[in-house]
Amino acid sequence: MKRAVVLFSGGLDSTACLYWAKKNYEEVIMLTVNYGSNEERVTNKVAEFFSKELNVPLKIVKLEFLEEFSKLRGTTLVGGETPKVTAEELEDMNVAQETAKSVWVPARNVVLISLAASLLDALGGGDIIVGFNAEEGATFPDNTPEFVEKMNEMLKYGTMAGVKVVAPLIDLNKKGIARLLKEMNAKYEYSNSCYMPKGFTRDGKPIHCGECESCVRRHRGLMEAIGEDRTVYEVEPKV
Repeated sequence: MKRAVVLFSGGLDSTACLYWAKKNYEEVIMLTVNYGSNEERVTNKVAEFFSKELNVPLKIVKLEFLEEFSKLRGTTLVGGETPKVTAEELEDMNVAQETAKSVWVPARNVVLISLAASLLDALGGGDIIVGFNAEEGATFPDNTPEFVEKMNEMLKYGTMAGVKVVAPLIDLNKKGIARLLKEMNAKYEYSNSCYMPKGFTRDGKPIHCGECESCVRRHRGLMEAIGEDRTVYEVEPKV
C-alpha cells in the first residue's frame, strides 16, 4: 500500500500537497504540528476543515520544546510581531532574507520531518509529503532540493521501514502552486497563509492580515496565476 504523511501547516503549499497526495496515494495521513506559533489556533481549524473535506485522518502534535526554543531564539512567529512588507520589497533579496530570519523557527523542518518519519517508521514506511517550493527556497535553506536530498540520505540510516521525503512543489513558485490548486479544484480560500491571522469569517474562511510576507506572496501568486483571489484579507496586499 502506498502510504503518505502530509506535513500540513494550513497554507497554500501544504493544501496543494494534501490534494496531490489524495490523488497519488492509497493511504494519506495529515500531520499538523503545534509549537506556539501566532497562527496555531487558526491552523488547527483549517486542518480540521480539510480533514473532513477530503476524508483524511488528522493527527495534531504539540511540541512544547520547539515553542521554548523559538522564544529563546526570538522568532517573531512565536509571540512576536512579524514584519510587514510589499511585493516590491520582497524583490529586494536583502529584505527577503531579513524577513526570513525574523520568522525562522530553529531547525523546524528537521524536527517536523523527523516526527513524520517516526510515525511512518511505526506504520511500516511511506513518504513524507512537504510543501517546499522554489520561491521560498530562495530565502529558506530548508526548502531547497539540496535539503531534501540530505534528509533522504539521513532517513536511509535513521529508519528501518523505508521512509523518504517527497516534495512535489519543489520546482514551482507561488504562481505555479496557485495554478495547480485551481486544476485540482481545491478550496484554497479555506487555507491560511497568514503569520498573524485575524480569526474567521462566519462561513469559516480565515481572515488574513494582508501585510505579512506570506500574505503578499499568496495574493501575488493567485492573481498572477488565475486572475482572482478568494482569500479574505483585513488589508488588501500591496502587489
